[in-house]
Amino acid sequence: MTKSFESFGLSKPLIRAIHSRVYDVPTPIQQEVIPLILQGKDVLGCAQTGTGKTAAFALPAVEQLLESTSQGEHRLRVLVLSPTRELAVQTTECFEAYSRHTNVRQTVIHGGVGAHPQIQRIRKGMDIVVATPGRLLDLQQQGHLDLSSVQLLIIDEADMMLDLGFIDDVSRIVQLAGNRRQTLLFSATLPEEIQTIAADWLSSPSTVNVVPDAIPIHLIKQSVYHVENINKDLLLIQYLFATPRARTLVFVRTKQDAERVARNINRAKLDALPLHGNKSQGKRRKAIEAFKSEQAPILVATDVAARGLDIDNISHVINYALPEYPEIYIHRVGRTGRAGSKGEAISLVASHERYHLQQIEKLAGISIEVREWHYDDFGNLLQLERAMNFRKRRKSSPPVDTTGKADDALHESESDQQPDWKRGEGKRGKKKKKKKRRRQSKVITMDDINTRGSAGKFTPKKRTLD
Repeated sequence: MTKSFESFGLSKPLIRAIHSRVYDVPTPIQQEVIPLILQGKDVLGCAQTGTGKTAAFALPAVEQLLESTSQGEHRLRVLVLSPTRELAVQTTECFEAYSRHTNVRQTVIHGGVGAHPQIQRIRKGMDIVVATPGRLLDLQQQGHLDLSSVQLLIIDEADMMLDLGFIDDVSRIVQLAGNRRQTLLFSATLPEEIQTIAADWLSSPSTVNVVPDAIPIHLIKQSVYHVENINKDLLLIQYLFATPRARTLVFVRTKQDAERVARNINRAKLDALPLHGNKSQGKRRKAIEAFKSEQAPILVATDVAARGLDIDNISHVINYALPEYPEIYIHRVGRTGRAGSKGEAISLVASHERYHLQQIEKLAGISIEVREWHYDDFGNLLQLERAMNFRKRRKSSPPVDTTGKADDALHESESDQQPDWKRGEGKRGKKKKKKKRRRQSKVITMDDINTRGSAGKFTPKKRTLD
């Protein structure tokens, strides 16, 4: 039987905020998690972006603060840890939306921007703080934050915290918030490491897993193109030209790939923006805003930068490179086909990635359709970076001659250039030149002259220009 938000016993200000966001029926994870949190239990939740996970912990967290904030008392009681700046900002916006008719205060803390405005907001008294681990520990060590008052600790995207190496920082924060009454841990996947961590941080937790129901695989059209890395950029661009689509999200493996692929797409007169962890906060925010407003309908992103972003109306998800873990593939594909709409996901699979494809099909229990792409001749229209660099390397290397004449010619040219070459002679010559340059660079200044006539350890040494 489907529940309603009123059945959870939430207060009227929260129900009013929920209806203003046009939410009538809670999602599966909200139906299971909200009652558990209101009962004060620890929760280990497995859910992905787009399942309503943020509201599942934000609504009961605000509900628990209503009594204390109504009396005008504001201090840190709810702490939410997020792995990335974008996810921290997005989570804070969710808290603001649900607490708009209450006296609950919230703020966000993350790196990439100045700390002074964040410190000023903390001094005013905040009930909820959403933070990335690094900046939170910096402010705590400077004495601007007291974590001993935290009653509810929420760790979001724990598996990503593990991948990014934040677990040690999170462990320190868990120890600093030792007076907490309740701990919630959410993760897109539940590997053994996360389960071990949950056993240490949570007390008799209730496990909620809604991943199978979170992503309607049958609504997403999935296909695979077998193509080697050298031709991926060309196939991607031709696919983007030939396919009617709305917002398109392209997942790559590294930040270098994100920059290069975005440049190649822009060379083809298509609007694309890169998104990765090395971008400044301002550039990352502008890229996301442009993608949402369809000014740049193609976003080339890494998993780290795109994790946790909740963007509607994504018609196509393109895996430029397959992820190593099949759970991440399901998480990527889940960005399209939301709210009952249809979506399409394609993957460009090189020969060394076929093992990952087999693991994905095994986990999802499906067989992904394999397609063939017939390349059009772009001629000299596009100078794609990867192909261009590949051609340069081939031109710089000597041609292969099966008759052996090319090798003989090469040896003859080398012998003409260095007829009397001996082992080690070139290295000794370089060292002599280097020493000679160092002697020439030494100069004596007036400070080096000892006017008193005393010599010894107090005599200034000769200085050089190096």
